[in-house]
Formats: sequence, structure tokens, C-alpha cells
Amino acid sequence: MTNPTAEHLKDAEDHLGRAAEHRAASQALRVAEARACVGIPAADRDESPFDHREDIARVEPLYVKQGVKLPSQRLVGAVAVFRAVPGMTAEWLRRVVDCHLARNAALGHDVPEMSYCPLVPEGVTATVTPALAGFAMEIRSDDPATAKEFLRRAEAARDR
Repeated sequence: MTNPTAEHLKDAEDHLGRAAEHRAASQALRVAEARACVGIPAADRDESPFDHREDIARVEPLYVKQGVKLPSQRLVGAVAVFRAVPGMTAEWLRRVVDCHLARNAALGHDVPEMSYCPLVPEGVTATVTPALAGFAMEIRSDDPATAKEFLRRAEAARDR
């Protein structure tokens, strides 16, 4: 730019600052993904647990009770129960889920090839616990619309 005005110089400085912040945040997300995915084979990193629809025993809505005088329920996500498979443990499935959550964050939650996966949207938290003959994965969000989307995706993955 020739003879930039003070306003142009300030705008350019602001853009450079935001770009540096974006690169730092992106690097932090890549580091978090690398840490979360240590020891996870490429197939487990690149393929959602929800790709194994034959292993999904059931999907249920996850509600929390709210209100004291007039108790009601609020949808917060879904519970997907996976059948036990040889070699699978709750700890391993939790590590795979944590890897997917970190990977999806590093990708900006834009993973079109996994449009069915409830672990992709922003705002996901997930826990894995042992369940009768398998593992229960609770997928939650504080946002009701996101929780509804988790449930839709989990049911769609099961039914694919």
C-alpha cells in the first residue's frame, strides 16, 4: 500500500494481531489433539465409534430434572449403549472418544464425512462408563438445540 493512512495502518496492525492469535489457538488445538490421540491407532482416530452401528445396542435421550415446584425434564443429550466387543474396555473407548473430541475441535467441528457422528458438533462433552454387557456413552451439551442434534445424530448412526 502506498501512503497508508493512520486508519489503514491501525487496521493492518489489528489484522496481524488477530492472525497471530488465531495461529496460536490453532496450534494449541493441534497440541491438544496430539496429546489426546497418543497411542490411538489411525483407524480408531479416523473412524468414529458410531461407524460401528452393529455395536450400538440402543440410543436413548438424556434428560435432567429441573424445577422444584413444577418438576420437568430438559433434554441435555443422548446415551448410546455399545455392545462389548473383544478387547474393548471402558477406558479404551473413553480414550478414543477424547481423541475424537480433540480432533473435531482442531478441525473446527467441520467434519462433513462424519455428519452422522454426535461427537462432531461444538459443545460436546462425553463420558464412557461400563454398562451391562457393554459401555454407556453419555453425550451432553448445555445448549438444548445442540443436545437435540446429538440425539438425532446418535439415532441416525444406529439406524444407518
